[in-house]
Amino acid sequence: MLKLPLPLLAIGLLIGCGGDSGPTFKEAVSEVYAPCQADPVKVAAAKKATQLVFRPCGSNNFRHFDWNPSGTQLYYQSSMGPWVLKDTTEHVQLGIGVPRAGGAWVTDDIVAFPDQDGRKIGIYNVQSNIVNFVELDQHEPEQLEKGVAVDSIVFLAADVPRGTKAIYELRADTAETERAFPWLSGPVEEFTFRASQNVVCYRMLEETATTCADGETGKELHRLEDRSRASLSPDGRYLVSEGEGAEVSVFTGSGGDTPAPATLPGGASSKIRPPTLHVLDRETGEEMVWEGVHGTDFDWYDSSPYFASYMLWGFDQVPMNRNVTLVDLRHFLKSKGWAPPLAVDGGAATGSDVVEGTIRASDGGSSVP
Repeated sequence: MLKLPLPLLAIGLLIGCGGDSGPTFKEAVSEVYAPCQADPVKVAAAKKATQLVFRPCGSNNFRHFDWNPSGTQLYYQSSMGPWVLKDTTEHVQLGIGVPRAGGAWVTDDIVAFPDQDGRKIGIYNVQSNIVNFVELDQHEPEQLEKGVAVDSIVFLAADVPRGTKAIYELRADTAETERAFPWLSGPVEEFTFRASQNVVCYRMLEETATTCADGETGKELHRLEDRSRASLSPDGRYLVSEGEGAEVSVFTGSGGDTPAPATLPGGASSKIRPPTLHVLDRETGEEMVWEGVHGTDFDWYDSSPYFASYMLWGFDQVPMNRNVTLVDLRHFLKSKGWAPPLAVDGGAATGSDVVEGTIRASDGGSSVP
């Protein structure tokens, strides 16, 4: 699934392709390149009741993100290493090298991350700037999640270098690891874990369906066909899963449609399938597509009920610069006739002031490196 912003995507299609037919590199880039325009992006986000954490037209060269439990700090990883955006508007770079994969908050001030070499998990205290490393028996840890116990971290890792992966649990206090879900056999490609509900959602290697199951017994709760990933809300009511939408032209940018060149080098496709988000109400059994919203790495913003966050791909089939979003999902649910347990206008939800303050601060701050 391609997730590059339009200018990089267009250039990526054209670099390294030989032959004399078709437009030159310079001609193709000049035809395809559509400069980012901040106002249309802001309008598109506002129509979806979505707030953008970083500037709409920033380079935003980052991959992974995770909010701490109280929603006051955002961990994100750029090519220069990991950073923390605080509710004071400050971007703090963590001097821990470049982790090989994303990190996860263990507490409000402690974040766990896989080290660059792929044999340790670091436990970093953001307030004291102290880091401790736990050596693993496993290799190449990734997809870290908070476990049920206070010192528990679940993660995906292999028994041998570059091997297939399974889900393990690290107890940070004892530095011991073991298989997290013994009933789950076979290699796992993707997973999320909701500790408050003890529910794991996973996709096996080379499978296209995501399964959600009881973490203790392995009893299957949901099987979602053609979904790469799923995330359960803290109260267990809603399940949001990720899939792919219908094909659209890669020459559609935030500034409007740009005519495609007559030919593309090397037979490259001019189409792409935007990522889609699907919402399942586990109480009623109803499911629907989150219309016009395209993103990946969906997660719930746990400090405020039914607020959510995801990596932005774009809106209404139009790709936009990468960004982290915050959105009150209840607005969309109510607009479709659903009845979320907490009304949108029922008073300030826990953490809502933090949401607004963080967004106000970041919108005018520095772009991500």
